Amino acid sequence: MRGADYLYLAATSLLEKRGRAIGAVLGVTVAVVALSMALGIGESFQQAFVEQLRRTIAANSIIVFGGAAGLTDVDIAYYRSIPGVRGAYGISITQGTVYTESGEQVVQLVAVDLAVLPEYLGVSDMSKALEEGEPEPRGLGALVSYNLWRDPSTGRKTLDVGSTLTVRIRGKSVQLFAIGLLKQTGSSMIGHDFSTPTVFVDPEAYYTYVSSTRSYTAAIILVEDLSHLDLVTEEVKALSPYGSRVISAAAMVSQFVSMVGALQLFIALISAVGIGVTALWIFDSTAISVVQRTREIGILKAIGFTGSDVLTLFVLESAVLSLIGIAAGSLLSFILSLHARISAFGFELRPLLTPHVLLVSTLLPLFANALAAYIPARRAAALHPVEALRYE
Repeated sequence: MRGADYLYLAATSLLEKRGRAIGAVLGVTVAVVALSMALGIGESFQQAFVEQLRRTIAANSIIVFGGAAGLTDVDIAYYRSIPGVRGAYGISITQGTVYTESGEQVVQLVAVDLAVLPEYLGVSDMSKALEEGEPEPRGLGALVSYNLWRDPSTGRKTLDVGSTLTVRIRGKSVQLFAIGLLKQTGSSMIGHDFSTPTVFVDPEAYYTYVSSTRSYTAAIILVEDLSHLDLVTEEVKALSPYGSRVISAAAMVSQFVSMVGALQLFIALISAVGIGVTALWIFDSTAISVVQRTREIGILKAIGFTGSDVLTLFVLESAVLSLIGIAAGSLLSFILSLHARISAFGFELRPLLTPHVLLVSTLLPLFANALAAYIPARRAAALHPVEALRYE
């Protein structure tokens, strides 16, 4: 039998039971829209999140944590000499106490090169980290963290731009003044927890007034070409002192991408419930149709239709319903993607209907409905013509 004959018979049958057919089409349409929007929003969030992550932790960077002895200028020079390295910068972190109006308070004193200070703070530029004042420490002028210039319990401002800070470190006192006040921040790109009040100072001032030796807690290495990151990382590991820990920021990005991908899959599975409901509708509709058309199946087999022909007819009916619903759902999803906006986690997300999203949201309902129709259709295909004709 020709393909046109299959389509004609399938269309005729669908017209006869158009009430159920319309319900199935609507179900498929809703399922496709729900799945497309969920996957599209997930895709949009993943792109926005990863892009933000790459900007804030510098995906082309390698972070080295020194061992017990820390890192020296010699180590930094070695890192800079590696082919493909654009720059290497040491970071010094030490603990001290500062005298405020509420008493003595433990602080972290951090000296980091201005070239990588935004990356250290986890922002794309300093304007996004600064509440007021100047964005860069210079001389004895320092940047102070949110929980140092504002009382965490009352929210009252305790320091202003220009306020003096007396920091005591290893038995000596250093007079600093607040040149800039930072916004509230969770943690830095190297995992520094800002729950402890932090004071950022100019590296030259730090090594003049705080530390007489240049020993670094960690180092940030910037790579010229991201494609060479793995090779440079291996070189860095080979040149780092014993006990050092080397972390590639790209690996951190990959871990976050995997986490967001898992979240996207979870959302998609929840949205796919609609596909399961529609498939059950198709299964029920096909099973009822097989019972109601038992004599018709007997006649078809009596005039030469094979079991495969009957099976194809029933599966084709579900496929036609699915394709109509998929077309309507895809069109509606496209319209919604142009106008829908969702604010989440600080991002304004627009559903992205990528080829991957469209492929999943169209093939999944088509496959599910075809499978749902196939199960009762097998019973129709297995009917004996004589028994079917005798069916009342």
